[in-house]
Amino acid sequence: MKGGSVGGAAALASILYCVFSAMVAGQELPAVSAPNGKIEFDAGALSLPQPAFLKRFAGTLTLPLGKRFGLQIDITAANAPGFTASGAVHVFTRNPAAYLIGGTLGFVRSPGATVVAAGPEAELYLDRWTLEAWAGAAVARPMAPVAGPARVGPFAFASAHYYATDNWRLSLGVSWLDGYNALEAGSELLFDGPWAPLALTAAARLGEDGGVRATVGLRGYFGPDPRKSLIRRHREDDPTDRSTALYVAAGPKTLAGATVPTKRDGAETVDDPSSQEPPVVDDPSSEEPPEVLLPPVWCSGSPLLAWDGDTGTCLGPDGPVPPPSVEPSDGPPPPDPSPEEIWCWSNPMRQWDAESHQCILLSGEVVPYAP
Repeated sequence: MKGGSVGGAAALASILYCVFSAMVAGQELPAVSAPNGKIEFDAGALSLPQPAFLKRFAGTLTLPLGKRFGLQIDITAANAPGFTASGAVHVFTRNPAAYLIGGTLGFVRSPGATVVAAGPEAELYLDRWTLEAWAGAAVARPMAPVAGPARVGPFAFASAHYYATDNWRLSLGVSWLDGYNALEAGSELLFDGPWAPLALTAAARLGEDGGVRATVGLRGYFGPDPRKSLIRRHREDDPTDRSTALYVAAGPKTLAGATVPTKRDGAETVDDPSSQEPPVVDDPSSEEPPEVLLPPVWCSGSPLLAWDGDTGTCLGPDGPVPPPSVEPSDGPPPPDPSPEEIWCWSNPMRQWDAESHQCILLSGEVVPYAP
């Protein structure tokens, strides 16, 4: 479907360009009748990447560049999902009785990505039918926090419009932007009255993931002829608003960084980076402090001994000092060393005899207790 959309739109644009280039010499009306423009507002609902109520403001300004050429600037701002802005610049030549050919550069900036698109556009006027195409290359640069490498690829817009009356247009089109396909339908009805030209608009889009966007709104035109019909305004004044086309065509990946649903194990899933749980980061402040081994009484009671809490070793002047020997017993644990035993062990040249309860030098001589 993607390849067909791009190929069909590109082929249509190429054919229109070749056919219309031969018709420039016969042009009678100017490409743009006079400086003109429009402003519009619409509101509605957007189902993906998440259900939301949307509001959109847009405007265009079209200026003649001599008789055969024209310039148009488009601007659009919307609130869903998050603040989204888009714009476009057209430079074109047009015979209002037959065709328009030109080139357009546009962009759409949303919370998910910034997309820049550029390529040729063409319109063919066949009585009450208008065929339109815009295709080219687009670059999408993801935004933080889901930033990644830029995505480069083709884009395409193609649509057919039928004027049931001079003031009522029905539209059907397809689009492919940043890898997302969509089908679009719309209607515009221009009220006929003495007031400023005002039209009622309605539009709906169905994306390849089942996402729906539907809006209704009002569009006001300004220019030198307030009684000009809708079909003449579209062919003699302002071309299609490409800033709005870019915003409407953008999918969840472009608007919010979410990906198009994919099938895994027979079920559809959506990879949404914003819904993934953040990685667990060890918090040093939450770790329990290491266990500190307290010195036994026999080690702490001597100024010549030092306790190493990391290794649980009592250190003397010549190295580690073993604890007093105590015979293993199945009975209750032995009592803490007596002051005499502690005093005896305070000198590495002495040892305590647990049987006689005497302090004995290494030479075997008994040392009386003298604290």
